[in-house]
Amino acid sequence: MSDSSLLTAIAEGDRVLLDTTVLAAYLDRTDATHPVARHILDDLVATGRNLAVVSMVTVMEILVRPMRATSPGHYTVVAFLRTHPNLTCVPVDLQVAQEAAHLRADKKLAPPDALIVGTALATQVRHLVTNDHNWSRKLATMSSRIAVVQTSSHLPFP
Repeated sequence: MSDSSLLTAIAEGDRVLLDTTVLAAYLDRTDATHPVARHILDDLVATGRNLAVVSMVTVMEILVRPMRATSPGHYTVVAFLRTHPNLTCVPVDLQVAQEAAHLRADKKLAPPDALIVGTALATQVRHLVTNDHNWSRKLATMSSRIAVVQTSSHLPFP
């Protein structure tokens, strides 16, 4: 596949939420979806074509591996999160918590999942970009509010 399928899935100007699987793939060159994640972050987000948000749940999750590997290992990831153009880490505030609570009550999402999607809804993103195939099922009834973009659907990638 070319990047055209991805550019069709994520229209120019649409805000996106990047979940843990996308950031983990970007940071791990051996991940099968790394080329897609790299394209999203370097060519769509960094250029300003698409603004991106990341939930604090995702921030916590992607810091675990480098913290386990070496004590200061996570500083590189923190620096990436702080400096990558057009990427915003969104704190859990009252609006995010309210959206997450609604998702827990209505969709029975687990707390971490509810906080991730709650972040997306509170920041009015159009797409949740992921490689977790469960998101499509979990959010099927919410497609008018948020669409799921599966990175693996765009493989092979140049």
